[in-house]
Amino acid sequence: MRLIRWGLGLVGVALWAMTGAALAQTEADPLPKGTITIVVPLAPAGPADVVARILAAKLSEKLGHTFIVDNKAGAGGNLGAAYVAKGPADGSTWLYSTDSVFTTNPFMYASQGFDAAKDLTPVARVEDVLLLLAVNGQKVAAKTYAELIEESKKRTLSFGSAGIGSPGHLALEYLKSVSPLNATHVPYRGASLAMQDLLGGQIDAAFIVAGVLTPYVKSGALRALAVSANARVAALPDVPTAAEAGIKDFDARFTNLMLAPAATPKPIRAFMARQIAAVLATPDVKDKLATLAEEAAPVQDEDEAIAWVARERARWGAVIKAAGIKAE
Repeated sequence: MRLIRWGLGLVGVALWAMTGAALAQTEADPLPKGTITIVVPLAPAGPADVVARILAAKLSEKLGHTFIVDNKAGAGGNLGAAYVAKGPADGSTWLYSTDSVFTTNPFMYASQGFDAAKDLTPVARVEDVLLLLAVNGQKVAAKTYAELIEESKKRTLSFGSAGIGSPGHLALEYLKSVSPLNATHVPYRGASLAMQDLLGGQIDAAFIVAGVLTPYVKSGALRALAVSANARVAALPDVPTAAEAGIKDFDARFTNLMLAPAATPKPIRAFMARQIAAVLATPDVKDKLATLAEEAAPVQDEDEAIAWVARERARWGAVIKAAGIKAE
């Protein structure tokens, strides 16, 4: 904005100040008027959906807009992601999804219905989703990962998951690639069915989202041997990290991201990233994430979110190709 000359009268100064204030207000909140939709490409009540609704409520309160969550599940997240990718690029529609839309699905699906690398862009990392390696204590004697390896030498262990290409399946294949674990994959149609059979002893073990598994570990119904990454879970501080458990070169975490159609103007994307960072810094949101055994991601910057996706894409692409995993 050009400099004001000293010769301007008070009226001119006042008019300039009013105009400048109006522009500043517009620039401060570039989101469109009306309802703003956050699409979650997964079923309701899952970890991503719960956090998306926390964000929607806090953003509505903070900004005065009406944020709603719309679940569009199917095809491993591709259905909802494609909907946003092809939608308006004006800040009215966002995608809240696990990074698998970018990091794993492109390797497992012949077509996603959109070009993940071109049609969507990460705006902010929001939360890291950690998995726990859990066993049924009545069926598995091992109390450490080293003991689990020894037990697997005597018999092939069965690992359940929510299905082929699910985080639990990918974590297992990754684990088998870096350690001598003798295990076979048992795919289920959903995480709840895998959990049911793990509790019932029909399978030996599984990688389960920490927030889901925590109450079962605390009650003694299941035993957690390790976190799937090199970070402990606050709700279960006694469960060792992968490295502490003796698992080298293993970091199997997934990250939930806020994404936008790639053509969304950068000022709008940057504005949303700043608002998300502010919401995540509030004590009540931190407490809610801790209750879910999830943690706010350490980086909110868009460029670093993009870099994170690139690194994880390379990591999971290698795992998927080596194991020959294809989506059903």
